[in-house]
Formats: sequence, structure tokens, C-alpha cells
Amino acid sequence: MKGGKIVSGIIRQDWMSDEVYEWACLEEQARLNTLLREMGKGSKALIAIKAQHPLNADGTPGLEYKKRLEKALEVKAELEARGLEVRMMTFGGVHEGHQTMTLAEAGAAWLQKHDVPESAIIMQPMVFSGNDEDRLAAECFANDGNFRELHVVMSAGQFERARLYFIYQGWQPTIHPVTFLAAKPNHSTVCELWGPWAVPSFEKGPEAIAEATEKIRKQHIEATMQKK
Repeated sequence: MKGGKIVSGIIRQDWMSDEVYEWACLEEQARLNTLLREMGKGSKALIAIKAQHPLNADGTPGLEYKKRLEKALEVKAELEARGLEVRMMTFGGVHEGHQTMTLAEAGAAWLQKHDVPESAIIMQPMVFSGNDEDRLAAECFANDGNFRELHVVMSAGQFERARLYFIYQGWQPTIHPVTFLAAKPNHSTVCELWGPWAVPSFEKGPEAIAEATEKIRKQHIEATMQKK
């Protein structure tokens, strides 16, 4: 798998299959990778804000997405108070709610209206899957050694899958789950845990993860096309 070499010192419990034991080793490797970064001399922090459709008719973030953006500003303030230089990442293509505005653009515009400079925002508009969001955030963090901390703002309902996917990428970010109750949220803990395209596919290895990611991507794209 992607998280690097298998670390020693992880006890294999009697209930663990080969695949589960490999995940346990990857989890420990991801912890060590992240700890080494946090102990380093990097001066920056990355906040990845997982997007959410639908947008409002005027192209602004809907209530569920807005709550995550607001949480991201709180995290940004805390990091800056500790002296870190913050970059914020927004994701998502054209989706439900608007035919031309991407989720990434809508999030970036909202942040700029709340005094985040354009230079501090990294947009990733060609994204139609939560796993793709996590992959791009992990790659950005991994490729810039000056990033000391990785933070992710997401729905409380997508925590399990996202955490496993970041471990698969070799990192354990600080996750800031946001609970949304004003309407039926777009993520379900039940579906993330038992849906065949989510956590259950991860035990089977990289090919199954890639297949699950592609299935999620197609579902989002098809939903977008139906709404147009």
C-alpha cells in the first residue's frame, strides 16, 4: 500500500487478517510520518476544507458547506495564533445547485469575503470524490516540506472513510468534524461504515480502494448531469 514501508513493533492480534494487519502497520507509519513533520522546522499549516453541494442559486455555499468554511476560519485563527502561516484548500467541480460555479470557486470566494487573501487559497476544482479531495490534500502536504501541520475540516458523517484514506496516503491529519442538523446531511456514518463503496472496500487493498473511488466519482458526476 501507499503509506510507506511496514513498521516493526506492531503486535498482530489473533483476529487480524493479513490485510487488517497491514492496515495496522500503515496506521502506525502514518502516525510517525505526521509526528516527524510536527517536530520539524516547517512554518506552514494546510487546512483542507472538504466541499459540499448544493450551492445556493447565486453560487454561494449552502448551509452545510458554509458551516465547514466557518469552522476552517476558526482553525486558521488558532494556527496563526501559534505563529504558523496558513494555506487553505478548496475542492470540487460544477455540481448540484449551480451550472457554472464550481464548489472550489464558491468556497474560495467565500473565504476571500472573510479576509482570507487569494494567495493563501489553493483551489482544486477537478474533484468529484471525497477520496480525491483527501488524496490531493495529502499530496500537497507531502510535497512541501515547509508544511508542518495538516488539518482537515469535514462532515462528522464522513470521518471514518476519510481518516482511513489519509492513513492509506501516509498521514494522520488533525480532523475537525462538523455536525450539521439543519437538514438531512449529505454524509452518513452508517453508509460510510457499511456501504460497499466505502470502508469495507479498504480492507481489500489498493485496487479495491481505486474501484470504490471511481464508483463514488461516477455517482457524483451522474447526479450532477441529472440536475442540469
